[in-house]
Amino acid sequence: LHRVRGICRVGVRQMVRATGLERLRSVCSRAVADGEVPGGVLIVGRHEETLVELAFGNRAILPLEEPATPDTIYDWASLTKPVVTATLFMQALEEGRVHLWEPLGRWLAVPAGNPLCGVTPRQLLLHISGLPAGLPLPDGGCTRDEYVNLIIEGGLQTAPDAEFVYSDLGFHLLAAVVEKVYEESLETLAQDRILRPLGMTDTSFCVASGDISRTAPTERANGEMLRGTVHDPVARAFGGVAGHAGLFGTARDLARFCRMVIGRGQLEGSRILQPAALDRMVAPVDVGSGNVRALGWDVDTRYSNPRGDIFPVRGVGHTGFTGPSCWIDSPSGIFIVLMTNRLHPDGHGDAVGLRRRVANVVAATLLP
Repeated sequence: LHRVRGICRVGVRQMVRATGLERLRSVCSRAVADGEVPGGVLIVGRHEETLVELAFGNRAILPLEEPATPDTIYDWASLTKPVVTATLFMQALEEGRVHLWEPLGRWLAVPAGNPLCGVTPRQLLLHISGLPAGLPLPDGGCTRDEYVNLIIEGGLQTAPDAEFVYSDLGFHLLAAVVEKVYEESLETLAQDRILRPLGMTDTSFCVASGDISRTAPTERANGEMLRGTVHDPVARAFGGVAGHAGLFGTARDLARFCRMVIGRGQLEGSRILQPAALDRMVAPVDVGSGNVRALGWDVDTRYSNPRGDIFPVRGVGHTGFTGPSCWIDSPSGIFIVLMTNRLHPDGHGDAVGLRRRVANVVAATLLP
């Protein structure tokens, strides 16, 4: 259970010292031993080079123990927000199909007088729209379009721009806008415009039946252990496809996305965003009360634990409720991908401390 397996790839000028790797091994092993996570996969890179790839602990504990492996597929949860929904919106923006200050009523059926009519994509991307954090599904369920209408009918919790409230609901609305703009489904757009061009071959909204065995389970729902089925109940109700959650993928695939961000929109000759659009996406924005966000990304809020305590406040990152996270320090070219299924097997794990400790070791080892 506590065994740590890993590969250290040492780059030019030995950017990762042996002591740094051993500290990372120790940090990950201790998190497993303390019951914070069952296991996971850690990748640390700098620009195009993978410096550390470490599989540790187990991807499954129940019903049988299964070791975590570098190709384990994890439920990315809210990492869906920046990887798919925000990126698709930025593509539409640079193509002139939308703009950040466009009233939401331009694209969605928002009744006149409803305060959401004037809410902008910028406010949704920054979580300052005034929407509440979430909205329960109605009894009997509903379709994604019906859920969007329920969000609109529910109105705002606060005035726009008044307060930073991390909200899943804004990304449901952004996904609806993107689908209207392109007249394609979110799943098709994600594959055609992001995942396939970036070579993220193990990432998708739905896990293929042949890949279930290497997918990390989360916890029980309705008496069954969720494995290859999205944990988020709203995304699950919509067949696993939603603007706020639903993606599954490997640490290696998320590392490819991080490299694209560091490459200012390009990876291995495949361009996802123009440099200026990517720069705008990750530019820090003061959203009040000491909180700093970017368009679809975290910068400096109470959710910034993947940055740790040493990295300067200049990068972007995101977390997922099920345990995964990433942090991208573009000025140094360093990125950290940490995949865990901290909810397995009983829903009581916690990856926050592990993220901080990993980031601190990486920053202390790699930053000048």
